[in-house]
Amino acid sequence: MIKAALLLALGLFAGAPAFAQTINMGGGGSNQPIEITARDGIEWDRDAQRYVANGDAAARQGGTTVYADKLIAWYRQAAEGGTEIFRYEAQGSVRIATETQTVYGDRGVYDIDSQTMVVTGKQLRLVTPNDTLTARDTLEYHGARDVAVARGNAMIVSGTRRMTADVMTAYFGPPAAPARPQAQQRNQRNQRAQPAAQPASNSPENQRLKRVESFGNVHVSTPTEIARGDRGVYNMETSIAQLAGNVRLTRGDNQLAGDFAEVNNNTGISRLLSRPTAESGGDGRVRGLFTPQQQTQQAPRAGTRP
Repeated sequence: MIKAALLLALGLFAGAPAFAQTINMGGGGSNQPIEITARDGIEWDRDAQRYVANGDAAARQGGTTVYADKLIAWYRQAAEGGTEIFRYEAQGSVRIATETQTVYGDRGVYDIDSQTMVVTGKQLRLVTPNDTLTARDTLEYHGARDVAVARGNAMIVSGTRRMTADVMTAYFGPPAAPARPQAQQRNQRNQRAQPAAQPASNSPENQRLKRVESFGNVHVSTPTEIARGDRGVYNMETSIAQLAGNVRLTRGDNQLAGDFAEVNNNTGISRLLSRPTAESGGDGRVRGLFTPQQQTQQAPRAGTRP
């Protein structure tokens, strides 16, 4: 009965033209109904204009579900009449799940007007089918731009590859179109083929993690080497990381230093470049320190058999 009463109230909100509440992280739509359930009941505070769901609470809209120990939905009067929810707060064991992403934290706040979610607490992480983004201080998601920001000891892990930095900005979008053979391209140019249907902007196909920009103490590690720099960009589709500023490449006991580096995780080849600057007075050379391998066996002493 509690669940049915809340659905009825939210149905009245949805009927208003100004209804725009959406936790848009890859699924759902602004005109879809919201279902809120809770184990220990739901409170309707008319004076504070909010709903409070307690105990194993969950809010579902389209393909998005928010789980928490407590969920608070704040509403206001809409300009066109009726009411609209403008803010959600999730407290305790927070989990926001969509078709393509899941965010974990202790507390989450979602502002509908700006389509911005901020999650705080311990063990913050955003998980996709192929990658995991973690942070110490905050995880932010900006739905209007499909951008996530990890602050404080941020780290992205993709298979055996790993990048860490003070701050990371992750960009989501549709996957790149596969390369087509030249013969197929010529045939398509000669024929008037109908354009292929494009996925909707909020479909799972358009929510793949594509690029990560890192700032401050950037550290890229692979099974064979470590790269460091002041800032970097990691292309998730090509598995190529580009670093700039005080770059250091380390493989075993060997080290290279320069201004720019490109680490190709597919080929295992790294390129290092440098350039002179008026401020540093550099000569434009890349520096390398190579340590010879030590002999594993001692040479036989004179007068003894080998």
